[in-house]
Amino acid sequence: MVLRPLAAALWVALGATGCVSLSSAQTAETLGRGRVQVGLEPGVAGRFDVGRHALTVAPASDVSVRYGALERLDVGARLGQSGLEVQAKVMLTPRSSPFIASLALQLAGQLRVDPSLAITGQLFNLALPLLLGLRLGPHQLVLGPRLHLFASLPADATEAPGRVVAAGGSVGVALRVSPAVLVLPEVAVVSPLSPTPLLERTDTFSQLTGGVLAQVRLGFLVGAPAGP
Repeated sequence: MVLRPLAAALWVALGATGCVSLSSAQTAETLGRGRVQVGLEPGVAGRFDVGRHALTVAPASDVSVRYGALERLDVGARLGQSGLEVQAKVMLTPRSSPFIASLALQLAGQLRVDPSLAITGQLFNLALPLLLGLRLGPHQLVLGPRLHLFASLPADATEAPGRVVAAGGSVGVALRVSPAVLVLPEVAVVSPLSPTPLLERTDTFSQLTGGVLAQVRLGFLVGAPAGP
């Protein structure tokens, strides 16, 4: 089968970037039943190692697609340097309200890869942001306090499974440049809630345990505007 090695090569390429998604790159309200939105999300990610006073920066770009399954429920997926991510968003407030609140679940998976590009396991990123939107005419200010659980499944028995709980938030402004296009610059910062010793092995999981993570994205969201 030709597709199997191609899929494996793509999975390795995605995992080798070492980025996890810290931002939502979307507005607080749902799309509305039957509406589709496609997103291009270029950006950069950084990790500041507090103990060593060192900053590491890497690209963090993804593409996304979201679908209004119900009037107050969106489902979607994201693919790119954050790995493969599935999403769901439930709107908690009326659509007509000037203030919007939604819960937006994100679950992503990628390979753990060390500097030699050897696969050392799998990394999962479970995020639960609370998206708070304030309408500013046709635009929207979006705040996103969030919790993360990073879980690691090592490839061999020499290392135990690991997990890191982190908290932080994001802030973005959704600028409507046309009825069907939004431009959304967003900044997110996340930090582990408790100190976790760094693993002897240096890879994409150990990078999550030793500092403050930050991400800057510029989302381009294209699709039918949300219903009234």
